[in-house]
Amino acid sequence: MTQMIAEGLFRVEGDRAVLLASRRRGSGVVRFPAERPELFDDACDIEPVELSTEGTLFTFTTQEFPPPDPYKGKREDFRPYITGYIELPDDGILVEGLIVTADPGRLTIGQKMIVTPSVFETMDGQSFLTYAFTPVAESQSTTS
Repeated sequence: MTQMIAEGLFRVEGDRAVLLASRRRGSGVVRFPAERPELFDDACDIEPVELSTEGTLFTFTTQEFPPPDPYKGKREDFRPYITGYIELPDDGILVEGLIVTADPGRLTIGQKMIVTPSVFETMDGQSFLTYAFTPVAESQSTTS
């Protein structure tokens, strides 16, 4: 059974993952993951917000080889992956995450991306639902 990687991090809406953040009422500063109001004296200054599900690729890199020790995976099972920062201009924030279903040779800075649910599997067979980014197809975009 697949479980959420963390409660309160995002929710799923159709083929999108909606990231759950917080905003400081006084300054307008947006944070992801959301700040936990119970940890602050001025908790009433923190409000929950949902981030846009679309943004643009700010930068990215590929991980082509297993990390050095103390890497816990089997080196022969390692699969290269892409990670990047996506700018969510409506929210004034950069969010880091995996980039899935993409060819790194075809990614371009400024490319439209969407936030999507993605399953992460551990070495011991557990499945976790997390968020990732993927290039937006013209039919998926909600902005022009």
